[in-house]
Amino acid sequence: MNIKFVSFSAKGCRTAYNISRMLMYNIPEYECEAFASQKYIEDDYTGPLTESLDEWTGRQFKISDAIVFVCACGIAVRAIAPYVRKKTKDPAVIVVDELGRYVVPILSGHIGGANEIAVKIADITGGEAVITTATDINRKFAVDTFAKANELAISDFKLAKEISSAVLRGEKIGLICDFDIKGRLPDSLVLESKNTGTALKIHIGYGIEADNDTLVLTPKDYVIGMGCRRGKSFEELRAAACEAAQKAGITLDEVCVLASVDLKADEEGILQLCREYGLKKQFYTAQELSGAEGDFSPSDFVKSKVGVDNVCERAAYLASGCGDIILKKLSKNGVTAAVAVKKEKKTEVCFE
Repeated sequence: MNIKFVSFSAKGCRTAYNISRMLMYNIPEYECEAFASQKYIEDDYTGPLTESLDEWTGRQFKISDAIVFVCACGIAVRAIAPYVRKKTKDPAVIVVDELGRYVVPILSGHIGGANEIAVKIADITGGEAVITTATDINRKFAVDTFAKANELAISDFKLAKEISSAVLRGEKIGLICDFDIKGRLPDSLVLESKNTGTALKIHIGYGIEADNDTLVLTPKDYVIGMGCRRGKSFEELRAAACEAAQKAGITLDEVCVLASVDLKADEEGILQLCREYGLKKQFYTAQELSGAEGDFSPSDFVKSKVGVDNVCERAAYLASGCGDIILKKLSKNGVTAAVAVKKEKKTEVCFE
């Protein structure tokens, strides 16, 4: 997860520095960067804010998984206001006061993970995570949080919202699960085999037809491997990814990971594509890609540029746990894409 910090005072800069460094120490999967006005920077880690806050925020909404503002809430709200779209697309946004006393997730608490990040930050600062989402403060089941934790695609977010509202009203939700269930079932869910009749249901499994009363949660079992020439736009990358998914007979909602060579780890179009579709990122060195065993589509040109004869197929293969490649290299306007299915498909879901 890529997290960006921004602060506007000397105290705030020190707080952002401490939090970001500790987050990366505690959670290796987190990649944090901190920014501040040059006059407040007292370390070699924080980068100078060389553009307006509006420009910086707009860019981070495209490429970052989370943004942490170490400042007053009003500054953060005004900064993000022009870029807020909807909960399935927005990054997590958290506000921390410059002393770290209060940590407030203000956008994308569940799907974007803002609530989870806020709790982790509060653990570091010794402050309080101010969680305001209704299911959390009432300690109720949140279907979007559950789906994210179990890498499940949600068929209908409007229906998911209706289910959350029903849970808060104390209503029971029917559950049909085609997998083993690990952990204790929340009180708001009742297995369909024991159900005496619920208005709303959740069905977890493969190839399920959704209806007006049943929310379908489908495992994200696919990986897209991508390669591209430097500077390819988000639109070009999205077009290639969508075409690859279509030819593979899937949708991007069923994809969990986008994989590529590590030279593309800072490619803004790739970062934006991952942000837009909620994809995890996985980058491999040329040596790691070369070590993949299989029948891949070779290219002398690609090898001369990145040190390995194929990026998209090899990356998809490795990120899928050496699963089957169901779509070999597709080339489109300087972008290559391949699709693989995970070797180990889902067999259980976990209720914490």
